Amino acid sequence: MSLLPSPSWKLPGALLLLSLVPVAAGAVRLLDVLKVSSGGLVTAENTRFMTMPGAVLAHIVAASLFCVLGAFQFDAAIRLRFPRLHRITGRVVALSGILTALTGLWMTAGMHIPAELQGELLYGARLLVGICMLLAISVSIRAVLRGRIAQHKAWMIRAYALGQGAGTQVLIMLPVALTAGTPTFFFRDILMTSAWGLNAVFAEWLIRRRWP
Repeated sequence: MSLLPSPSWKLPGALLLLSLVPVAAGAVRLLDVLKVSSGGLVTAENTRFMTMPGAVLAHIVAASLFCVLGAFQFDAAIRLRFPRLHRITGRVVALSGILTALTGLWMTAGMHIPAELQGELLYGARLLVGICMLLAISVSIRAVLRGRIAQHKAWMIRAYALGQGAGTQVLIMLPVALTAGTPTFFFRDILMTSAWGLNAVFAEWLIRRRWP
């Protein structure tokens, strides 16, 4: 009988649920961009995405991989039972996270977004999140290469928390949209930005309680 703990799948399941709506929305957007690229109709809804279709497609694929595969990286039992899989998947997660951050920064800087959907606060927050994700993943990679596993885990938790911002944004925005209508302008900026803030605070709490 193995003495290794059995995976509970509760943590990965919760993270996958958090990723569900953003990943599904990304898949719909990806199909839309591909359809337009193949001669489909450009609409007011998708026109801004067609100004940078390559970045949009790369961002959707990379972010989906980062959130879905990353969900299985933080369960201690899975790491202990499947160490080789953890290392292989970890490389994919790290590369996906870097691509997610880079394409996010590229789109934020180069894509025209209407003022009602992004003001100065949200613009600055997106730039800051992208830079912080890159730094967190870079520090995490450096740490694991030097055998500093605790430091590696802490910085990957921080990176993953920022990468999961879209999932928390759904949780925050949906009740507001259902009760008061879709938020716009500065109110939308505050709600969207607060999701990253909440995730960052939660990540620090997990790290300080020595999450396995």
